[in-house]
Amino acid sequence: MISPMIRNNICMNAHPAGCAAEVMRQISYVKSKGAISGGPKKVLVIGCSTGYGLASRISAAFGSGASTLGISYEREGSETKSGTPGFYNNRIFDAEAGKAGLYAQTINGDAFSDEIRAQAIEKIKANMGTVDLIIYSLASPVRTEPGTGILWKSSIKPIGKEYSGILIDMMNGKMSSTTIAPATPEEVQGAV
Repeated sequence: MISPMIRNNICMNAHPAGCAAEVMRQISYVKSKGAISGGPKKVLVIGCSTGYGLASRISAAFGSGASTLGISYEREGSETKSGTPGFYNNRIFDAEAGKAGLYAQTINGDAFSDEIRAQAIEKIKANMGTVDLIIYSLASPVRTEPGTGILWKSSIKPIGKEYSGILIDMMNGKMSSTTIAPATPEEVQGAV
């Protein structure tokens, strides 16, 4: 039994069956639209596990018949915690692509690290030769700059002035007001 853990409208856990159902729904949708004429055939998706990255990977694979290599940093489940949604999404995507006869591999690790970049280059050379499309859809709040060790922290905040708006609590449907302070110069630089 997995109970939702919500923090500021972000679900912090996932149910494997729910993730699988959502990925299958997206695959079915793309297939229902027919082949994408002239679509990409060899695709690298950096940030492939959820949102735009996952949707783009599904569209390339199941709409264009593309070989795909995905990179994302996900946590596998344990006996006490569920994995991240992206972990389950990647697993079902790779399995479904394999069933369809499509090349699909996912690298689980920090896309900013030299090690993961080297793995991606090696897999592209060995299995794809080159890529004709790169999709960058990385959502990473913290990263270490290779070679310098500088830790950068991203934040999603307005620049220059505060922002006020309405929040909807997805668990109970209640609305409330919120105000977000503007980003500091350091937070802007971290996001860049």
